[in-house]
Amino acid sequence: MALIPGNDAVLILTDGGDGSRTLSSYVKKITMNFKARTLVDVTCMGDAGRTWASDDLEDGTFTVDFVVDDGTNTVWDTLFDPTVGLRVATAAKAFEIGPKGSTATYPKFSGTCWLEDAPIPVAVGELMMCTATFKVDGAVTDGAYSA
Repeated sequence: MALIPGNDAVLILTDGGDGSRTLSSYVKKITMNFKARTLVDVTCMGDAGRTWASDDLEDGTFTVDFVVDDGTNTVWDTLFDPTVGLRVATAAKAFEIGPKGSTATYPKFSGTCWLEDAPIPVAVGELMMCTATFKVDGAVTDGAYSA
């Protein structure tokens, strides 16, 4: 069995000013939820059990746990800058996630997304962290890195 460590993951987000930002150095965890389809209950009277139909629409989200680095402000600027931060973006922006890294043939998920939520708890005696939730706009492209 070949186990896959998560420490080589790659996350690239395009900010609201269309700048591509590699944020991997600030990521603690990425949770991808790229559901294939949402199911609709089409059960009718007289049915013996539930009947489901696909709405044929993908419904994807991903959540990223970031460490907020005051030295570079990279995470802060990407998410919250009043000019180019994703919080004020008026269009979905590109994302790329390489769960194993970006070596040729490794899997890559990409598409466009919106920043949906990004609470920043600030507590005495703790580092500033941010857990950002992104909503995928359209479908996720499931591919691989090329040489």
